[in-house]
Amino acid sequence: MHRVVDGSQAVRKNFSMLPLLFAMIVFLFMLVGAVTFLVFVALPPFRRFALSAALWCATWGPCTIALMTLAGLALVADAFISTNGGAQSLHSPTLLTTFGWAYLGAGVLLTVAVATVVAWLHQFIVHRFTFMLFRVYATLIVAGIGSVFGWSLSWWMISRGFAHVWVWSVLGMAILVGGFGAAAYSGARSLRGEAPSSVWVSQEEFTG
Repeated sequence: MHRVVDGSQAVRKNFSMLPLLFAMIVFLFMLVGAVTFLVFVALPPFRRFALSAALWCATWGPCTIALMTLAGLALVADAFISTNGGAQSLHSPTLLTTFGWAYLGAGVLLTVAVATVVAWLHQFIVHRFTFMLFRVYATLIVAGIGSVFGWSLSWWMISRGFAHVWVWSVLGMAILVGGFGAAAYSGARSLRGEAPSSVWVSQEEFTG
């Protein structure tokens, strides 16, 4: 009985940490997407794909959480229906040991497919906005990318024990968000390239 109670408490503690873990995963892939955006922007031939490439990377966050949730639900179900594992079944050494490489491989392939479809749809749709609508959209999204670097800078300063860290964090966030947004507003044309062969708006509306 004591072991079951201890196991239940451990399970509840692990579950309470899930929101933080999920938030960290989402932010990690957002950071990867932000870095990818900068890489694509630095390469003129690929600049018009920068926003979609960043979205492709960011999509891995929700997909990873979905795969982890499915795996967790399977572990919980196994713990409740197992006759000899009980709550202790939840303390598997690794997820790969429980589900095998097949689950991981299928999850990666599915995530690649979902992220590719999302990025393609994004590229297809925003490439057919009017120029003014695209400029506003790009400014907001790129400002958001700047905020990802702003949060990273803030957490780095906190980890280093900077004095007046919140003042520097707010200042750094304002500079990064404003700088990224302003750069996207002024360089919006280079972020989507030439007009596609089939557009939903006139050439004049596309070029602004």
